[in-house]
Amino acid sequence: MNYEILFIQGAGEVTRAEEQVIADALKTELGDDFAILLPTIKDADQPTYLAWENALITNLNSLPGKVILLGHSFGASVILKHFSREPVPDKVIGMILFGVPYWKDQNWDVSEYEIEDDFLANLSKLDNIYFYHSTDDEVIPYEQFKSYQKLIPKAHWKVLSGMNHSYHGAIPDMIQDIQDLAGASGS
Repeated sequence: MNYEILFIQGAGEVTRAEEQVIADALKTELGDDFAILLPTIKDADQPTYLAWENALITNLNSLPGKVILLGHSFGASVILKHFSREPVPDKVIGMILFGVPYWKDQNWDVSEYEIEDDFLANLSKLDNIYFYHSTDDEVIPYEQFKSYQKLIPKAHWKVLSGMNHSYHGAIPDMIQDIQDLAGASGS
């Protein structure tokens, strides 16, 4: 069976280059049963929720098979916000989210990015949400990871160390979790 991995990038052109490393490694290690889509989002250095959400919706709707959502940083937070307002489609068999900012913990006006209060209602049917956080992530503080743990206690939580916000060191974990998601979905 073939699977599709929709990888929603974080903010910034530099981040995009870092994510291409992950996408390339996943393609090499997972093989032909997994198609990896890392759409380019215009104006990545000036992120807006609507641009990222549009990339998520447009690409998700175009994928016919079983989908695993992969999200990094800002991209991961857009996935969560979108599915705090919309039901998760049946074709989504899991999510792997890493370096995820929790916007409600910020002292800035970032309401555009904040998840909806009814967050759990739409995500409750999806048991396969994996959150990764590195204790050495220089961008996203550990407290933000813990905020998500309080909201979604049934998710899978991976506290990693020795890697920065690029999460290149988490590639072996991602490969294993993607294979587990595919196996659990009835390959």
